[in-house]
Amino acid sequence: MRAAWPREGCGLLVGSDDTQSGALVVEAVHPTTNVDASGRPDRFEVDPAARFDLMRQLRGRPSRLIGHVHSHPGHPAEPSETDRRAAFEPDLVWVIVGLADRTTPDPPVTAWTVVPGPEPGAPAAGFRPLPIISRS
Repeated sequence: MRAAWPREGCGLLVGSDDTQSGALVVEAVHPTTNVDASGRPDRFEVDPAARFDLMRQLRGRPSRLIGHVHSHPGHPAEPSETDRRAAFEPDLVWVIVGLADRTTPDPPVTAWTVVPGPEPGAPAAGFRPLPIISRS
């Protein structure tokens, strides 16, 4: 995420379900190129080719695409209005890293689930926070 500064960095999360707790377990983070064409530092778009390649690699495996991660350079690790408008997939988790600057030693990391919009395919109505449990 730091390497993208001052733009938003992004990536894809691979994981599985913890059958005992019902939690999602992040097993790997796959950084991707931010292909947002607006030129604005506060926007991101995961490279669709990277997403499709990863989904193909995961076919037939117990792990799956569970969400994506992106940074908020100079902003809190909370979903923005832009994030809400871009959230169309209620099954994917949103992880946000708040970077005060490129050298932030332990940036805040938050996880969110999408509250679906009023109609299928509509932007999210909002986000609900998810707990993050470290197993390291």
